[in-house]
Amino acid sequence: MNTRKRFFVMAAALAVGGLFAAQVHAAANITIVGASKGAGAFRMAAGLAEAVNKTSKTVNVTNRESKGFVANTRLVANGRSEIGMTNGIFVDFIQRKHKPFHKGKAMNTIRGIGPVSTSWFQVTTFHKSGIKNYYDLAGKRVNMGPRGSSTLFMLKFITDNIGITGKIRKDYLGWAQAATNMIDGKLDAFAIPNPVPAPAILRASRSAPLRILSIPDEVRDKFVAMSSGYYKANKDASAYQGMKGKKFKTVAYTIFAVANEKVPNDVIYEVTSRVYAKANRDFLINVFKGWKIGLDFASKSGEFIKQMGDFNMKLHPGAARYWKAKGYKTD
Repeated sequence: MNTRKRFFVMAAALAVGGLFAAQVHAAANITIVGASKGAGAFRMAAGLAEAVNKTSKTVNVTNRESKGFVANTRLVANGRSEIGMTNGIFVDFIQRKHKPFHKGKAMNTIRGIGPVSTSWFQVTTFHKSGIKNYYDLAGKRVNMGPRGSSTLFMLKFITDNIGITGKIRKDYLGWAQAATNMIDGKLDAFAIPNPVPAPAILRASRSAPLRILSIPDEVRDKFVAMSSGYYKANKDASAYQGMKGKKFKTVAYTIFAVANEKVPNDVIYEVTSRVYAKANRDFLINVFKGWKIGLDFASKSGEFIKQMGDFNMKLHPGAARYWKAKGYKTD
């Protein structure tokens, strides 16, 4: 091979190598969607991103605001976000074209990473509003939650079942803005499914005593009948001013971190190994206390993997590699 020919071969090899390196670098910069400010999922997603970024040399995660879990499920399923937070209920629903995913195509592209926390559905109002139950929301100005959120899906399910949806003056704001508007007297109530305390509700409770409404028992039964991912709970709300020593009847579900099936195995392994490492436990809990629920769940057994299976949610191979090394059954 002459010198000129050797030069072009080497140049071509370097070009291919450079392209490959660029692709690897691009694959290692990923996004996570949780929610918008005022929601626990936004803080939990921020914690996950920082836990990875401060300890990993190969993966960088950017926390992107979103409208909530309905939107997140679509974004991850479509590959528009590599990872996100949602619940197994919505993963199941998007696979079966069940509401709120009935207008799109069925998608089986979401894979599990691990448990994050638990969300309890909460509708809050100030004591001075006079609202004592869900029926009292009729004629009131209520933030239903952003379009694309589990908040809107769940609150509408409740108000539809008690026949007051058409009687509510509806807003569709983010949770932080909803808290501000209720404090300013522009809203009578707002909803959020979140760990307790929810950041937006906690902020509102610093302004005045509030009340968390109890879901009627017959509606709780309908949630459970709709999906095994929902379960009934009587949750202590003492963290909020006006609710000390009081509980509210609600439904809850487990929050999972999930990934699109096409995200490289090594990337998801790196994310999983950083997030669920003991070294990052205190950091994540300090960012948002709700993380403690998911980290404890993951550390005690592989029961969460069975839960994922109940929704036909497979583990991402990268996550499976991590959990298998922990001794959990991943098949």
